[in-house]
Amino acid sequence: MATAGSREVGIAAASRAGWLAAGALLALGALATAPARAVEPYVMTVGVLGGIGGPLSADEPDPGTGQRALELQIGLVTEPRTLLELRVGRLDFGEDDQLGDFFDPQLDYVTISGEYRFYKNWYDSGIFIGLGGYRLSGIVGGPFGSDDDKTVVGLTGGVTGEFEITRHFSLLGQISGHYVDLDESPLFATAMAGVNVRF
Repeated sequence: MATAGSREVGIAAASRAGWLAAGALLALGALATAPARAVEPYVMTVGVLGGIGGPLSADEPDPGTGQRALELQIGLVTEPRTLLELRVGRLDFGEDDQLGDFFDPQLDYVTISGEYRFYKNWYDSGIFIGLGGYRLSGIVGGPFGSDDDKTVVGLTGGVTGEFEITRHFSLLGQISGHYVDLDESPLFATAMAGVNVRF
């Protein structure tokens, strides 16, 4: 039968083991980002962009490429000049627009891509390519029909330009294309600009 003293020693040992495990995990995380930090002045970026976009190959009625586009992106430096980018975006069409059978359509997407950067004297340029999931939603069956949506996979690619203001803050421009498995339009494009914070 365990005494109260031995129980306290066991609890203290378990507590120390927990703190040691947490410290080891933090140390491993620091070591994992050390090579990137040694080469780049930052390890992670968070950007918010806005602009225009739309379908490039839609049948009539074609809503055009002047639709509102928004995007949030999070990047992680994995190698020198190389980032892994997560992008979450939306193309928001007008209430009177129609894309195929969808009235008041909206295209949401989540992509993950690899980006390679080219460093210039006063700005950085980049090129990226990746995979994504896309959801087209809207009203089907006329303006007074029912809500519907379809989800498909696709490819994305594009170019970026980043203009440094301070070490941790920059302006960001991006032109991207999306190839998706949608009958309404397989090709979409966006042109956006915004701000980027680097950590």
